[in-house]
Amino acid sequence: MNCKSIILLIVVLLFWGNAEARKKKGKKVEEVQTESAYRKFFKGKACETAKGMITLHKMDGRVYFEIPLALMGREMLMGSTISEITNNGFGSVGEKPKGLLYISFVRCDSVISLKQLTAQYDTNEENLKQRIKESTIPATIKNFKITTYNEDSTAVVIDMTDYLVSADEAIDPFSPWAPILAGGERVMEKEFRRENSQVVSIKAFEDNVSVKSSLTYGLSLKNKVMYIFQREPFTAVMTRSFILLPEHPMRPRLADPRIAIFSQGVSVFNGDSRGAQARYYAQRWNLEPKDMEQYRKGVLTEPKKPIVFYVDNTFPENWKKYIKEGVEVWQMAFEKIGFKNAIVARDFPVDDVTFDPDNLKYSCVRYSPSWVANAMGPSWTDPRTGEIINASVYLYHNLVKMVQNWRFIQTGPADANVRKIVFDEETLGECIRYVVSHEIGHCLGFMHNMAASSAIPVDSLRSPSFTQKYGTTYSIMDYARNNYVAQPGDKEKGVKLTPPDLGLYDLFTVAWSYTPLPEAKTSEEEVPVLDRWITEKSGDPIYRYGKQQMYMRLDPSSFEEDLGDDPVKAAGYGIQNLKYVLAHLSEWVKDTDKDYTFRQGIYNEIVYQYVRYLNHVTFNIGGVYLNERYDGDARPGYQVVSNEKQERALQFLLEQVKDLTWLNARELRKTMPLMGDVTGFLEDEIFKILTNRLNAVAINVQQATEKDLLTPEVCIHKMYDFIFAPTKQGKSLSAVEKKLQIKFVAQLISNSGVVAKDMGGQPFTLATERQMVAIPEAVKAKSREMYGEIPVQYVGIFTNISLPDYNNVKKDWGNVERQGFDFLQPIAIYPVQMSSLYFNMLKRTQVLLRSKQTQGNDDTRMHYKLLLYKIEQALK
Repeated sequence: MNCKSIILLIVVLLFWGNAEARKKKGKKVEEVQTESAYRKFFKGKACETAKGMITLHKMDGRVYFEIPLALMGREMLMGSTISEITNNGFGSVGEKPKGLLYISFVRCDSVISLKQLTAQYDTNEENLKQRIKESTIPATIKNFKITTYNEDSTAVVIDMTDYLVSADEAIDPFSPWAPILAGGERVMEKEFRRENSQVVSIKAFEDNVSVKSSLTYGLSLKNKVMYIFQREPFTAVMTRSFILLPEHPMRPRLADPRIAIFSQGVSVFNGDSRGAQARYYAQRWNLEPKDMEQYRKGVLTEPKKPIVFYVDNTFPENWKKYIKEGVEVWQMAFEKIGFKNAIVARDFPVDDVTFDPDNLKYSCVRYSPSWVANAMGPSWTDPRTGEIINASVYLYHNLVKMVQNWRFIQTGPADANVRKIVFDEETLGECIRYVVSHEIGHCLGFMHNMAASSAIPVDSLRSPSFTQKYGTTYSIMDYARNNYVAQPGDKEKGVKLTPPDLGLYDLFTVAWSYTPLPEAKTSEEEVPVLDRWITEKSGDPIYRYGKQQMYMRLDPSSFEEDLGDDPVKAAGYGIQNLKYVLAHLSEWVKDTDKDYTFRQGIYNEIVYQYVRYLNHVTFNIGGVYLNERYDGDARPGYQVVSNEKQERALQFLLEQVKDLTWLNARELRKTMPLMGDVTGFLEDEIFKILTNRLNAVAINVQQATEKDLLTPEVCIHKMYDFIFAPTKQGKSLSAVEKKLQIKFVAQLISNSGVVAKDMGGQPFTLATERQMVAIPEAVKAKSREMYGEIPVQYVGIFTNISLPDYNNVKKDWGNVERQGFDFLQPIAIYPVQMSSLYFNMLKRTQVLLRSKQTQGNDDTRMHYKLLLYKIEQALK
């Protein structure tokens, strides 16, 4: 190579090198110039990122939401689910202890506000919308400073840690209905410990995001007397889900109070003369045919989006089959309205990393290892329309003990297969399936229909053909359990002993709630069709809806745990069966119940069940049937129980007072811890409730339009004739007969207005007595030991803890229940003056005792002298 060539090569290389250097230098300058605040914020830090609807960042123990500006103002739901917990008496894994929050994120300058929205007001008139908007502005839950914008400024980053790891009561782990609080009998004190709380994990998907936070508290629990524990450490891991609501809401279906559906209300303001109006939406899933053309032709069609329940993988293996059956039994109802596979049960996915049972997106059946004997089926809805967004069933483990014991005492006389301590898998599975199907009914939007079983003639419950077709009730949303009317030998004849898979009323509620009405263009256009469906069946008792009565009792046909249209006859059969169980109990289980634990529990259940039967009958005296009614319906709004039914109820209860010795079961009671006199307690209770019901009888006579009603005069004369029958016959009295006479005279003295004297017990006045035959406290205590504490909100008046004070209920509300779109409306009932009636009966009793004071044995004659002395002292 010559010199010129070498020089040229050097020049080229130098030029190329300088050019490359300039290029690199320019690139470095460019990099420095484009490093954004977003990059700087995350630079050099360990950051876990989850991308989805909102991108989440978990960094330095904090959680950041990167929210697209396009989502500002979009309506969402936020829910809090328990994922792990120290003590599941405060809440179960999978439970949502607080209601969902209807929210949106809103940007204002350098602040992002988390807003709580409301959908309570509505109008069709444009000029009213602005004022309604101003009158219902969203409340600010919390403001967040904008930390940074993303690279292209289409999203903002905010720090959500101090909200999601906080003591905010709207999203904390504590339900007011937690089992450990015993329905309000206990009070919890809590102290949030921020230093022991932190963000655990994040997840993000296309339509939702979730954050797990571990929250630690110091908890104290006390009852009315003392602290049970103080400042105990407690941790709950909570999953907070944020899910977008549909941009185009489902068309709501206007609710009707004559059918057993959950509803939610909105206030409507329009310019007509009716003023503000309440509008109610039925709570239901958005179920639409995938192929409307085929659906119109009557071809079974799958829905666009089926209702899916995921079954917890932690259930005992032998339960899972029956849980799935309990979910999918509802398919038959949807098939009758043209849907195929509308509701399905699936196992928890094993390999799907996107699945999270605690996420609002998934509806589940969850397992809780708990002493509590209960199940629940709550749902959460779009507040704008009533569309069900999420629903879950919670099954507490000890539920199986309760349903097994019920099956044992209710059907043991008729079914040899249940006369044992441990049921076979199929029998237990049948019990579990029934419970699940009932709770799934709630998840579909259906309320209890407590009148469904009262439409069935009692004799039909012993008919093989009838029970095989209809079971024990026309709706599994009733609290109608097993066929306690069936007698020994009935099963062999073919009588079915359990509730139906679904009842006729269940098919009706599914049809009313979920049948598509494509011809209607608005919710209002659906109403004539929906109204007609109910009115057409308003005269058929099968389709009567009886609301649940939580505290006070007016309607005896709308009761928990009852069967049939004749409470006296049904209770008679039921009591015969209880006597049969008690007589054969040791024979059935002595080889497998060496320590008597099972027999003690069954004795307790027998007493409990007996009290249920007594109350089923009691409320027929002075009872009133209640019906929701629209113009054109066949049933009246209310109707007093017939004279014949009331008289039979009165006679039944009087006979029970004198025939309680079978409950003593002395040989069995010797094996049990010492407890009070159950029979004596129940004698007192039955007598008290009889005198209490006279006030209801008097009110019915004053208010009702029916003729030939039971009157207080007839009622008290029948009591007098029954109680003093042995006296009139000149017989010597038994201890029970003497006790009844003493109590009757005490009532006469107390209520006649003369000076009351102590008769060896507190007089029972109408104003202060409870409205049911009470359950002995020792029996309640044993029930709590077996099943945990079950508050009135779950089982009504047959709770195993204290009932609310009826006197306070009266003072606050009147003799109350509610109607319309709630339980029952306040109904004011004022005491009726009956002093003269009691006074006349007191004088009549005095005359009888004077004429019979020399008859009977010595003890009887001394008894008469004591009664006469008390009467004469009172009349001075």
